[in-house]
Amino acid sequence: MKLSKQFAALAVILLLPVMARADWERSISAWDTRLPSKGTIQTSFWGSSSKTEVGNANLIDKDGLLEVAYGISDKWAASIAPSLYSWNLEGGGSESGLSDTIVQTTYRFRDEAADKFDLAIMGDLSLPTGDDKKNLGTGSYEPGAKLLGSKKFGAVTGVANLALKAILGPDSGEKTFILSSTVEGVYPLNDKLSLNAAVSASTARNVGADALLDLGIGARYNVKDQMFVGGMLYKCLTDAYDLGVQIAAGIQF
Repeated sequence: MKLSKQFAALAVILLLPVMARADWERSISAWDTRLPSKGTIQTSFWGSSSKTEVGNANLIDKDGLLEVAYGISDKWAASIAPSLYSWNLEGGGSESGLSDTIVQTTYRFRDEAADKFDLAIMGDLSLPTGDDKKNLGTGSYEPGAKLLGSKKFGAVTGVANLALKAILGPDSGEKTFILSSTVEGVYPLNDKLSLNAAVSASTARNVGADALLDLGIGARYNVKDQMFVGGMLYKCLTDAYDLGVQIAAGIQF
């Protein structure tokens, strides 16, 4: 159980930094500092899959997340994101169903238009709505905070995140905190298509497990002003997982 639960948590960690939204934002892996305008609703779906070698067998994780965000003001937004998760260990069983739900709020307190860079802070809470006995969720309440920054360097936009997540009531063998970071570069190929590259790192959830360090490359296409599709391929440089893929689509109302 602990082994599968670790990968359920890993799927959440991998997915959290990639819940960015459409043309109003620019990133795929990192949380951008751009927020929905006041009174605007943004909906996006993010699906991911990763493969990990466990002994002589492969573990395949799949995660789907639906995020609905609302602009409280031009500098303040809130969102909720329920998720589905499935895992399949060759020769070792499988499960699928509702996973954990994330609620969060973000406030941007520096604006590039006036301050030459963006800076925002996000508070979030992961709710244990998934069945941890089936390894579909973490089984714990997990509050967290993220510092988000972005700045343009010529044609390239750099987006950086630094996050700390607490595990309330961790199980035996679990740590009480997870520290993670993501840096992403966005290069526009034209007014609709961008090339995105990212590097992410995270401390391990379980004592003795491998920390995460991966590289991602992908693209994002704005179908129209209020709609996007995108995706990214990932290669992990540690043994946390092997390969990963992510697809996404979003629309603004």
